[in-house]
Amino acid sequence: MKSFEYLCPKSVGELVKILYRYDGKARVLAGGTDLLVMMKQGKLQPECVVSLQAIPNLAYIREQKNGGIKIGAMTRLREIEASSLIQTKYPLLAKAAGWIGSRQVRWRATCGGNLCNGAPSADLAPPLICLGAKVIIGGRAKRTLPLEKFFLGPGQVSLRRGEFLQELVIPPPLPRTYGIYLKFTRSAMDIAVVGVAATASFKEEGECNHLRICLGAVAPTPLRAVKAEKIGLGERWDEERILVMARMASEEAKPIDDVRGTIYLRRHLVKVFTKRILSECLEQAQKKV
Repeated sequence: MKSFEYLCPKSVGELVKILYRYDGKARVLAGGTDLLVMMKQGKLQPECVVSLQAIPNLAYIREQKNGGIKIGAMTRLREIEASSLIQTKYPLLAKAAGWIGSRQVRWRATCGGNLCNGAPSADLAPPLICLGAKVIIGGRAKRTLPLEKFFLGPGQVSLRRGEFLQELVIPPPLPRTYGIYLKFTRSAMDIAVVGVAATASFKEEGECNHLRICLGAVAPTPLRAVKAEKIGLGERWDEERILVMARMASEEAKPIDDVRGTIYLRRHLVKVFTKRILSECLEQAQKKV
């Protein structure tokens, strides 16, 4: 491992100055579960590592007056997994957090780190995108961005000079909303070969009035299956329509062949998971009628 400077700012202002000065040659250290491994492997060689540990008020889960929540970027994955507030309002997010690595990893890893890695397989991304999450980006001036626009490519996110991910904002769920996240891995603690999340809302009459489907690990960035969504919006679902949506989601995927799986496998899993998730959402909605 090459030598590097280690800095531990005590305020957001100090952090922004450091990041601006190093202009892309510094790496932010949150939980370190990915960064330190990549540095040891020689995949990353930053001139400076900037720890967030001493900066106050970056780890929290707060309910908003409108019923939504805010999550600080330094919030541990285990805290998201175990939060009764998130389990009640956004159970698919709690489930996704609980599927990342081991419990020891989840006590170190942070939600900000999971997203800022820019990995197409990041487990938090599909559920958060389905929930309509936005990111608050800190810097010389704050800005807000829909999470789905935060990802630019493998390992690339929309952070400019001097910027860092400060918090997540999730809007309140619509009435009669149901959501599920499923993923396939080669082993229990491996990264996703395929991840699929969906949220669906239904009117009392049975028509779907809101639908989001997001695919992970099958494109350079987490991918909304917008064509599949259009097939389901404003319609009453049955088994045939769900199958058509699942097939369309599979066609929208842009997977590659790699050591974890083939293009064929990934497309097949997208179809299977999408069908399973949408069927379960419909079943839950019908039980509440």
